[in-house]
Amino acid sequence: MKTRLYTIGLLCSLLFISSCSDRWEQEETVSSGTAELCISRSSFQVAGKPSPLSGEDEITSLRAYRFEEGVLQKVYEPLSVGGDDYRLPLDRLSGTLYVIANEEPACEEGTTKETDWLQTVLTADQHRISNYFTGKADLSGKMGKAVSIPLALTRGVARFDFRIEVPEGTVSVKRFAVKQVARQAYLFPGDTVRSPEGTAKEDCIISTPDAPLTRDSLGILYVYEQANPDLSVSLEAEINGKVYAFEQPLPSDIWRNTVYAIVLRKDVLQVDAQLTVEAWGEGDSTAAYPDLIAPPQVDAAASELPAGVEVAAEKNGVNLPYGPVEMVLAVACDDELELLPVDASASLEVEPLAGQGLFEGRQRFRIRKPLFPPEQPPVETALHFRRKGMQYVYPEDVITLRLAGNPSRLSGKLQYAVGTYAFDFDRYIDNELGVFTLPAEKELTVEYEAGEDAWIKLDPVSVRSGEGAYRVLAGWRPNDVTANGRKQSATLVIRNRADGSQREEYTVSRRNYGLPVTWMHGIWWCKYNARGDSRSFEDQVLSSDDPARRAGQTVFEYLGACPPEAFFDLWKWAYQGDSGTGLQVIDKNGTAALDGYNHQVSVHINRLPADALAPEGYELPSMEDFNRIFDATDYVWVMWNGTHTLRTPWEGHSQVKRLQKRRNDVTVGNVALPSLILIEMWSPDFPEHEPVTWYGVASQWNDSEGVFHNGHYNNILFGVHSPEGSGWFIPGKNDALYLHKNGGAAKDTRVLRFRKSEVEYVY
Repeated sequence: MKTRLYTIGLLCSLLFISSCSDRWEQEETVSSGTAELCISRSSFQVAGKPSPLSGEDEITSLRAYRFEEGVLQKVYEPLSVGGDDYRLPLDRLSGTLYVIANEEPACEEGTTKETDWLQTVLTADQHRISNYFTGKADLSGKMGKAVSIPLALTRGVARFDFRIEVPEGTVSVKRFAVKQVARQAYLFPGDTVRSPEGTAKEDCIISTPDAPLTRDSLGILYVYEQANPDLSVSLEAEINGKVYAFEQPLPSDIWRNTVYAIVLRKDVLQVDAQLTVEAWGEGDSTAAYPDLIAPPQVDAAASELPAGVEVAAEKNGVNLPYGPVEMVLAVACDDELELLPVDASASLEVEPLAGQGLFEGRQRFRIRKPLFPPEQPPVETALHFRRKGMQYVYPEDVITLRLAGNPSRLSGKLQYAVGTYAFDFDRYIDNELGVFTLPAEKELTVEYEAGEDAWIKLDPVSVRSGEGAYRVLAGWRPNDVTANGRKQSATLVIRNRADGSQREEYTVSRRNYGLPVTWMHGIWWCKYNARGDSRSFEDQVLSSDDPARRAGQTVFEYLGACPPEAFFDLWKWAYQGDSGTGLQVIDKNGTAALDGYNHQVSVHINRLPADALAPEGYELPSMEDFNRIFDATDYVWVMWNGTHTLRTPWEGHSQVKRLQKRRNDVTVGNVALPSLILIEMWSPDFPEHEPVTWYGVASQWNDSEGVFHNGHYNNILFGVHSPEGSGWFIPGKNDALYLHKNGGAAKDTRVLRFRKSEVEYVY
């Protein structure tokens, strides 16, 4: 095992490196000659070892000051210099001797008091501080023929180093400042760090965008000892093209004779940089790194690897298939390994096996990997380890895991993710949900729980050679009595075509809703008008709760015979604009009118997209849809029973029969609503289908008449999808009602009768 300073990582931090003691030591030694003071310097230390920079230890002036009984008695200058030692002959061994290098505090022999002198304050001169040293020796009791008294000078300032520890790429520190640095300090140290009251502070700019730092810079700043809670470092760096900005407090106590390192570190395990402050402490502990001659390797024999898992030839990694995997990986290494947190994006569970530390040169880890669904690309990740007893993590101490991507592809509305193999639309939806494209050896099937309808159809489509593709179609069932909003689910299974093995299961769900419908001339017409919130299934008559079906009647029969309250609840709804909020007929001061009618509405319903006001899977019929029933060669007088001939037959079918009846027992408030018309129409060529029944409240187009026009309430305006604004209307008097092409104005209210949107799969 080697030891050296070697630092990597993925965080930015401020480290307290080490401290040379600010205590002085003295040992009494005896040599021939007179008594003398032997003065030596102490250098800045890093990790317990001297770390002086050029010029740091230079001494330009040196004086000693002897105090007795609290008063300055004599000032000495050294008489001889030998190497790094300064020697001062002493004429008296009593009192306290202070030695100061590179500073000359004001004083006067015989008058300067020691208590006052010890409170001497230094002030920085234009961002520069003196590189001064101090020391102290007690001379009392040092008696003998020859006395040599050692005294170590302690530096009075602190040093800041800047280090960049980024293993790869480029670094540029464009803005770097140490903020609120104290400009004043006490000449002599105390028992604790202290600063003069009211000391001035200033910002020290280290680098700017015009002069960025790109490498280590030792001794970037020297500061006085200070107790300063406002001290901070501000740093903006660009690391491999990404910009990081930090604003971090520095230690509130900055000790003299101490080196502080501001370390910009990008650790291999983190995604984003962080700025932290750590105290490294004193001492000679040196960060160690392993001898990388023997990095960790996979021990295949001691591992438990399922089929499809392969060890890399170099034994530094493992290849895993896209399917689910559970395995035991044995890692051989000379040192015990600590597993570090695994990258969450890899979707792996890795844990050391309990009670299995380093044994016979290997450790074992259980690894669980989930299924990668279609469209999941391959992932390469690494298991990072820290060797026991090591402070740092090194890029070589990894085992690389290469996770294969799923060869199947998926496009469309369906989406699956690692660990999430169920997709719930949580609404009604039909037609194409997605397209699976599979390798030639795979096939797609669909499975249901017991009792569920086969609402999914797989439609094979041709693709390039060697692959197979399936369109996943959600179907619709006319008048489905189970379509009450319940969740409807199916399981899509990808498996080997040959034997059904290697199953991948993906669930798809929807809410199953349906409106009662009847078929006529190629259109599935809803049996009832919209009511309430026109977009909400919950407000509509559902096929699971069709009152006519429950009564064993057609809608025409039911509306002709049901209680007047039930009829009114279905009849009273009309719509304006794009809100989809139904307006209800009320008694408004003796007039039947729509509550909330607004004659200033500017949005024309017929010009909206066909599905703008409808629940999912339904839409307003177009003019062409209505024409298959209404557009006759002559007037269609709907106040009579009869037959009319279509102007444009539908696939050769041109006859439409009709039957009408009236309700005379309906009221709203105190207003009677007599002669409300019901009209059913059907094709004699398709007698098996229930007729389409038309009913509804007359259009309201002003505030004065409400829905009462021409002496009755039957001037119905139908909502029609028509970008040009066309439509169908029943104008005329009560005994002369007829079908007429008229789209009405935006402010005119309409009844909405939806049709089922086109659907590919009916089950």
